[in-house]
Formats: sequence, structure tokens, C-alpha cells
Amino acid sequence: MSRDPASARLRGRIYDVFPVNERNFARLLALLEIEASGAVPTAAVTLGDRSRLLINPRFVADHCATDHDLVMLVLHELYHVVLGHSRLYPRVTPAQNWAFDCVINAQLCLMYPQPQGTALFRRLYDPDRFPEALLRPPAGWRTDQEQWLPGRAGEVHRTLYSDRSVSYGDLHGLLAGVMEESGWGLAGDRLLGDHGLASVAGLPTDVLRELRGLAAGWPMDTRRSGEDQAMGRCGAQDASQAASQVALARRNAEAVRTVRRALLAVADLGEGGLGVPTRASAPASGVLPYAPRPHRADFVRLALGSAVLLHPATVVAERPVPRERVHLYLDVSGSMGWCLPAVYAALAPLGDLVHPQVHLFSTAVHDVEWRVLLRGACVSTCGTDVAPVTSHLLAHRIRRAVLLTDGFVGRVPADHARALSKRGTRCAVVLTANGNARFADPLSARVWRLPDELRAS
Repeated sequence: MSRDPASARLRGRIYDVFPVNERNFARLLALLEIEASGAVPTAAVTLGDRSRLLINPRFVADHCATDHDLVMLVLHELYHVVLGHSRLYPRVTPAQNWAFDCVINAQLCLMYPQPQGTALFRRLYDPDRFPEALLRPPAGWRTDQEQWLPGRAGEVHRTLYSDRSVSYGDLHGLLAGVMEESGWGLAGDRLLGDHGLASVAGLPTDVLRELRGLAAGWPMDTRRSGEDQAMGRCGAQDASQAASQVALARRNAEAVRTVRRALLAVADLGEGGLGVPTRASAPASGVLPYAPRPHRADFVRLALGSAVLLHPATVVAERPVPRERVHLYLDVSGSMGWCLPAVYAALAPLGDLVHPQVHLFSTAVHDVEWRVLLRGACVSTCGTDVAPVTSHLLAHRIRRAVLLTDGFVGRVPADHARALSKRGTRCAVVLTANGNARFADPLSARVWRLPDELRAS
């Protein structure tokens, strides 16, 4: 490990503030040696037996004044490695490099939409200048003053910074077409991270192990690695089966991403919304080398020559504030039976965001442990009613909840809706593709939809 003081300061800053909810990326980051280097304009990951994350200290000093900015720079670079962009196209063009960065920046902003999370991109790029405006949220994002780009560029910009998905191919086509029409060029120095896009084949085995599964839900054209090789070796029937399995895997990966977004929308992400643990000062029992309020016994001990060195006292100490986990309410009624296996599979990677007890509901609510749920536990009365869910929220004073259902659950009682609103309960809803969202209106809940034809692999 480098003993350079600048590298040590960078490592300290990154490890101190790296989001605790990004555990997979934290494990990947731990396998990379972090070094300050002027050899790269912003940041890069070197490949080979000694994998390093290189960060330009001048860029950090000029553009990453806050720890949130530094975290977004590091996450941007890690996503370049995880997504293996060099595998998507045989030869990467400047337009494709821009498409990669547009998608990465947009997805990071959707994950961390707070002003601290988007600040780096908003400072680096002009909201009124195409194409760099695609690399940042629009001015007034998520307010009634949003200022989108005009024309076709604006359509893609809206898609990037909404819950819909846009592929690298869509962005590449837009950029290439507009560049040809306007004669504008694509300056690579406007992009963050490493755009040499070397193959991940040069990474050590332990790093490759952490890469598997991290990018399952991200938008792309085709997955070249593995899929192309299988097509070349299989006959027509095997190729069809392989394509079907790939399509199934993509739908299920999209389901994981959809549920994760809903959970993050109501989750307690800590101070600043980037996973930094919130801390608060509180009185605690301790000792001091002096007596804040001397007692009679202290004078007696002093007169006898046996003075007490440490005195019990109440001190003010800073402690981490426990974070509240999201409570998951899962509809297990008869109408959900067709997709429950796939839903259970989609929930498996999300345990770090969910309360240890999951609430299964039909016409009643049954609590099961997370580990029991993953074994396929299901307690159902077959019918469906949302009233027991809202009653459960009130009775247990739950403030953060996600309801996963097909929406055919009846109406939320008006008194329950008023009480939940008064308490500030935050709810989100994940619906099946053809689900009914009307019941969510009294809860003021944001709604996500699972992909079509979801089923277990």
C-alpha cells in the first residue's frame, strides 16, 4: 500500500464517508489500492495483479470540496469497471463513451437525488449546453421548475432522469445523429473517469468475484460476454433457450432494481442521504480527572492523603443514531400466486435495506423473519384487504414502509390515511405490471411497477 501522504488522506476521506448501504461496492473498493496520481485527469482503475484506484488530487481539490462529491467520483469510476463497457462494442467511439457517462451519472443521481449527491455533476456541466447537459440533472430537477432540453434531446434527458430506462444504443444514436447534423464535437475531457475501457479480463480473481451481479439491472444493448459465445456453439434450439434465459434474467434483474428504488425512496439513508451515519450528542455516564461537584467524601479522602484520581460524572458524548429499517408488506393473496416465486427471488439481494421482520398480508398481517421468508414461507388467507396493513402501520408506529402488491386490495380507510399522514409515515408501493395503483392515492405513495411476464428462473 502506498505510504504517500496524499494517498493516505484520500483513503481516509473515502473510507470515512463511503455509503454504508453500498456494501458490494465497499467490498470491491477494499480490493483496490487507492493512490493519488497526477497521471490521470480525474480517476482510473488500473488492471493486472496489482489493481489500483488512481485519483487526481488536483481534481479533488478543485471539484470535490465535500465528501459527497468525492463519493460520487469514486462510485462513477467503480461503475465503469463493474459494467465492463469494453465488452459491449468491439471498438468504443467518443459518442459511446458519452453514452456510458450519461447513463452512469443519471443512475447515480436517481440513487442519491439529494442536492449533496447531485452537486458534483451540477457544477461540472452546463444545463443549457448540449450534449454536456445530458451528464447532469436538469435545472430545477424534481421541482415544478424543471428545465429540460428541447426536442429529441429533451426526450432522452427526461428518460434518463426518470424511473424509465434508456439504453446505451438509444443515447449513442441520439448523440451521433445530432453531432452529424450540428457539426458539434464530443470533447473527451468533459467526462469523468477512465475511458480507456480496458477489458475486465485483466483483473484478479478476487476482484472479478465482487463484480458478478453488481450491474444486473443497468441499461445496455446486449450482453456480449458469454451470450455471444453460447450462440456460436449451440444449435438453433439451444440458442433459443439461451436467449430465453437471458431475457428472463434481465426481467428478474429489473425487478430487483425496481424494488430497490422503492426501498431507497423511503429509507433512512443517514446524514446527507449518502449513507453517512447520523450522530447526536447525548448525556452518558463517564469519569473525569476532577470532581465537577465535590462531595463530602472527597474532602475526607483528601485530608487522609488518598485523593481519588477519577471521579464519576455525567458527560456529553456523541453517538451514532440508530437508523430505521424499511418495513416490507408483501401481498400473498391468491391473485399474487403466479409471481410470488419470482418476487421472493427478487427480494433475496435486498436484505440490507429491509427490516428483519417481513409482513405478509392477505386479509390479515403475519410477521415472518427475513431468513424464513427466503426459504419460501407464505402464510395467506387467500383474500386481500389493505385495512389490516394500515392498521398494523399505526399500531406499531411504523414510519417507513413499502407495499408490494397487485393493487387489488380494497380502499384505505379514511381515518387510517389521516392518522398516517399526521404521523409523517412514508410509504412507497411496488405493483405488478398490470396492478391497480388507485388504492395508493390516500397514502400519497409513489408507485413503481414490476416488469411484464415476471417469473422465477
